[in-house]
Amino acid sequence: MANKKEKKGVKEDNSIDKKVKNILFNRSEELDLFQKLINNIPDNVYIKDTKNRFMITNKTMADFLGKKSKDFIGKTDAAFFSKKKANEYSLDENKVMKEGKPIIDKVEKVVYYGKEYWMSSSKIPWYDSKGHIMGTMGVSRDITKRKKEEETRLGREKSFFNALMDNISESIFFKDSDSKFVRINKATAEKFGLNTPEEAIGKTDFDIFSEEHARQAFKDEQIIMKTGNPIINMEEKETYEDKDDRWASTSKIPWYDENNNIIGVFGITRDITERKNSEEKIRYLSFHDTLTGLYNRAYFEEEIKRLNTERQLPLTMLMGDVNGLKVINDAYGHLKGDIFLKKIADILKECFREEDIVSRWGGDEFIIMLPKTAGEYAKDILKRIKRLCKERSTCNMPLSISIGFATKKTPSEDIDKILKEAEDKMYRNKIADSKSTNEIIISSLKENLRREGTKAGEQGIKLRKYALSIGRRLNLTNEKIEELKLLMDVYNIGKLALADEIMSKPGRLTREEWKIIKKLPEIGYRIAESSNTLKPISEAILSHYEWFNGSGYPRGIKGEEIPILSRISFLINSYEAMAKDKPYRKKMTKKQIIREIKKYSGVQFDPKVAKIFLSLLENDL
Repeated sequence: MANKKEKKGVKEDNSIDKKVKNILFNRSEELDLFQKLINNIPDNVYIKDTKNRFMITNKTMADFLGKKSKDFIGKTDAAFFSKKKANEYSLDENKVMKEGKPIIDKVEKVVYYGKEYWMSSSKIPWYDSKGHIMGTMGVSRDITKRKKEEETRLGREKSFFNALMDNISESIFFKDSDSKFVRINKATAEKFGLNTPEEAIGKTDFDIFSEEHARQAFKDEQIIMKTGNPIINMEEKETYEDKDDRWASTSKIPWYDENNNIIGVFGITRDITERKNSEEKIRYLSFHDTLTGLYNRAYFEEEIKRLNTERQLPLTMLMGDVNGLKVINDAYGHLKGDIFLKKIADILKECFREEDIVSRWGGDEFIIMLPKTAGEYAKDILKRIKRLCKERSTCNMPLSISIGFATKKTPSEDIDKILKEAEDKMYRNKIADSKSTNEIIISSLKENLRREGTKAGEQGIKLRKYALSIGRRLNLTNEKIEELKLLMDVYNIGKLALADEIMSKPGRLTREEWKIIKKLPEIGYRIAESSNTLKPISEAILSHYEWFNGSGYPRGIKGEEIPILSRISFLINSYEAMAKDKPYRKKMTKKQIIREIKKYSGVQFDPKVAKIFLSLLENDL
């Protein structure tokens, strides 16, 4: 009985529905025509009944599977394909019949007798004249060649992509929906301090960066995946727990799958630390004084706009002017003057708070703004500045700055008037301070010159005696005699501004060096003008190297236009030069010197002064 039932069952499984059979075989002419038609179609074409049994197949399909068309009638896919693939086909066809919706161009891999094929299949419902589903109709196309070409192309693209990932200098990464790294390139691995890119898989920014930076990156990426809106060229500081921060320009875009669903983010990061440092340097230079490192005037003017508000009151403004800079510049040169300014600036930096705006206003002027600060606090700061200036002063460089301050207490007060008030107070203080500082510097210069003169010993004393004797014989007043004494000590005060190598050069001076030497009288004049003590002889210092015939320097004046003190000091110091050995000649005898002075009397030297001096020398002989 069991065998009969099994045979009966097989017979039923392989039999075609009667209804379908009637439709097909009652229209044999139409069926024959349809068969001829589909036999000429290059794709696999078939019709199945409601039980997924083949009713019609075309020659292309039969040839493809190495069968004849009649071999398919009444059979299912299980007779030709693996159980798994046959079930897959049945599920698709049942779904088509149940929903009445077609499956179009489904790409799938088929293995038939050990050989792989790629097929693109479409299945649609098969209706009768009344709209009832009788089964399915299918078309399947062999796309193996196309898939292989695609795989080849994809292989090339993958190879290109891998080459790009491995060799591009920018950091490239892919992250999944949880912001975990899926893939990074070599540049990113090096940046993260990893040996290989694979080490990053599954890690997050929290494993690489500081918590603050990782938290912000995670937030940005979640927004990108939620909205689909990218971030392009965002400049950010990448901070780490165990190494220096870096600046980066980062772009992040949504990462889509083949169904256009966002599955993560793709990012590319370029290191811009050098550029940012350069920009910061440019910004620093644009707002800072290059000599002192303090803020400059441009920055101060920007800050005063920002801080001149009611919230910052009381707002105290200080104006400062350095004392003695001009004398330092004239006596020792601008390099020493720069050192002088830096020392003052360093003291100011120490005395003010970080939130105070300490600026170099220009030249020897400084301006400071103290937000939320009353005038009483400024008084304490001034005391400290004076104390530090005194502690750090030297005899050659007494540090001093005159400062005045004023405070804006109410919003209605004009800030320009507050600045003017501070400036006026500063100038009142400067009148006394600058004189005192200048005199200290001049005293130091005089002492330096006196020490040099002392080296000459008795010769130096004798020269001064000669000068004073000439002055008395010319009936100069006691006041002028005292000025002559002073001039003999400081006539060459300007030489302190010269480089030592010029003053001590053994050979003859070059043309350029002579140009520098000829500036000595003017430098000495400016120094003398800054001192109450030396001011009376400033003209004599300026005219010391003028010749009686007008061939001297710096102004080329002649005769009685040259101050008498200059004519005396020039002759005495010329005598001293002739009486000394020089690298290019030996010292002259007194007889030779007398002949030389007579020769140049009326040319270099004042004849009256020369006559008196010659008599003094002849008496000595």
